[in-house]
Amino acid sequence: MEKRLIGKVALVTGSSGVIGPAIVRRLAAEGAVVAATDRSLETARAVADEAAASGGEVRAFALDVTDAAQVDSAFAAVEAGLGPVDILVNNAGFVRKSSDPFQLVEEELWSRILDVNLGGVIRCCRRVLGGMIARRYGKIINLGSIAGVSGLPGWADYAASKGGVIAFSKTIAMEAGAHGVTVNCVSPGMIGVESGENRGTWLGRSGTGEDVAGVIAFLASPEADYITGCNYMVDGGRVVGPKNASWNE
Repeated sequence: MEKRLIGKVALVTGSSGVIGPAIVRRLAAEGAVVAATDRSLETARAVADEAAASGGEVRAFALDVTDAAQVDSAFAAVEAGLGPVDILVNNAGFVRKSSDPFQLVEEELWSRILDVNLGGVIRCCRRVLGGMIARRYGKIINLGSIAGVSGLPGWADYAASKGGVIAFSKTIAMEAGAHGVTVNCVSPGMIGVESGENRGTWLGRSGTGEDVAGVIAFLASPEADYITGCNYMVDGGRVVGPKNASWNE
């Protein structure tokens, strides 16, 4: 694999789940020194150890993106131990397990979804932007979702949070572009879900964490230096319209 990220420090929030570990592995494989972060330091360490076993340089840090003080202290620890953050990937996210009409969702739950998914992105971006602008270099990649583009009945709060991430990313791209900082979104569709829903994608399968990580690695690389303010859909074509079950494979 081409080492496009040698000499760069990358910080990934939400390093657990299906997508997070794939992002950490891919960035490390491409030569970046990676800070794998998660609310649970134990979880972050497991991800870091797995990626490091393949030859990458990865360190684990605890980070709760809803806690402004912890955001500041975690980023300070990364900067002290690894160096200034060149690449920020905001992957931390939270979604309800059940599908419910929005009027039935308790405020405590929907406000947490907004705080993690949108507030966390804002806090982390705010923490790195000053340094990136001063160095006239930075890559910020925020995880959106097809829900933020097309809506998702039963998960209105999640759709709102991801739509906010996409709009926020476009705006920060406008503000930071003149200072050498690019800001883009990657919006996954069905990732790691093996079900009949896969027939709704034009590629006939759900996506993998590696599908998402590959696009993120591209946006973090010099090959994407002239790309900012974009939202890359990684959804098997679902955004152009669902594949009707009557279509033949």
